[in-house]
Amino acid sequence: MKVELHLIQNFVPSCLNRDDTNTPKDCEFGGYRRARISSQCLKRAIRWDGTFQDNLKGLLSSRSVRFPNDVAKSLKELGVDDASCQTIGKGLQDIAKSEDKEETKKKGAATEDSYELDVFKTPQMVFYTPAEVEACAKAIKKLLDQGITSPDVVKEIRNKKAKHFLQLPRPRSADIALFGRMITSDSFENVDAACQVAHAISTHKVTMDLDYFTAVDDLQPKEEAGAGMIGVTGFNSSCFYRYSMVDMRQLIENMGGDIEVALKTLESFLRASIAAIPTGKQNSMAAHNPPDVLLSVVRKNGAPVSLANAFVSPVRPASGKGLTELSAEAMDGYWGKLVNVYGQDGILVRPVCTVEQVELKHLGDQRVKSVDELIQKTVSCIATSGGPK
Repeated sequence: MKVELHLIQNFVPSCLNRDDTNTPKDCEFGGYRRARISSQCLKRAIRWDGTFQDNLKGLLSSRSVRFPNDVAKSLKELGVDDASCQTIGKGLQDIAKSEDKEETKKKGAATEDSYELDVFKTPQMVFYTPAEVEACAKAIKKLLDQGITSPDVVKEIRNKKAKHFLQLPRPRSADIALFGRMITSDSFENVDAACQVAHAISTHKVTMDLDYFTAVDDLQPKEEAGAGMIGVTGFNSSCFYRYSMVDMRQLIENMGGDIEVALKTLESFLRASIAAIPTGKQNSMAAHNPPDVLLSVVRKNGAPVSLANAFVSPVRPASGKGLTELSAEAMDGYWGKLVNVYGQDGILVRPVCTVEQVELKHLGDQRVKSVDELIQKTVSCIATSGGPK
């Protein structure tokens, strides 16, 4: 069973997600230049959304390079001496190796003559849970209590062929279950993502705009002319189509078969996806614009379907209609064409919610009044349909 979320979201002038040139990300689609927000940017906004964090408190991981440091800290709390903590913390730095050897060498260096927390780091970022830190620390403490020296402990837990090789427990966190974990380490277990998030693209073609700005020195003498600083910022104003999909079978598997927690995770993901907005340049532009059109689709079987091709031909304002209304109509029309060709067997429910009254010829028969109702219908459909398959 798969759950899809389709959103039409129009932003005021903004620079929500920048590239290496410090300008808004873009791409070409359908032969036209489009504004773009990367999936990585959207996923981070979802993970750090307040509702997501609050609803899933105790079920979340950390993404950091500080796993060895957390283990060293945990060992110290277990009564292990500073010298052993330092040796083990330093030895664990390559538990998650980077494929870039120079980067590994650069980031993997810890001080030889001092022990302080926030020193020991892995070369690559790792999603990890408190349970994995605790399991690692307890396994090491057990070996130390057996009289094995700290250098030998590091060798044992890092050697895959050794008797005491460290295999950490499979993480049971909502964010790892959703977004997966891929890591070059034998000690950590990889997790297949249950969620897919597409890059958001504008439904219309865009042209980059530049904001020329100056800053005046408050203490500048009156006889001195000119600004204290001059700068340029790229921005655009775009109406985005956003698409994401959650594979409920994979999500439940990643959560150890706990359907109740999986449904709670799904609900939190849907709420956060709707509410979360990237933070780029928000202090300068305050682009806090929620989605205007929301469509959820629950499929019992069949392949998931993105509706991005509804915008291969860019939407253009016309006849007194705005981009959001025209984008909604384009999405609705494309849905009708897909149904004519492929049918809609296997679709259990597809509630749609719009801020403005938009005519939807093909999707309007399951219109709901609020986000709460849309999410409730989506989650309850899964809960009452005999279980995800």
